[in-house]
Amino acid sequence: MTTKDLILQNLDQLPEDLWREVLDFVLFLRYKQNRTEDIDEEDIEDLADAESALAEEGFISLAEVKRELGL
Repeated sequence: MTTKDLILQNLDQLPEDLWREVLDFVLFLRYKQNRTEDIDEEDIEDLADAESALAEEGFISLAEVKRELGL
């Protein structure tokens, strides 16, 4: 039995509200996969630059700024 067959067999035994949760999760996984596939070389470089900037001494995170401002 394949994984797909096993999933379908178990879905048949679930109430409809749980089907919706499973569908939401599958849609989330597809969205996440599509976002990962859409990242190009320039985006990867930008992410690396941002991570480097975050590691620099004296960098203040947005969360810290909000906390200091009482937001």
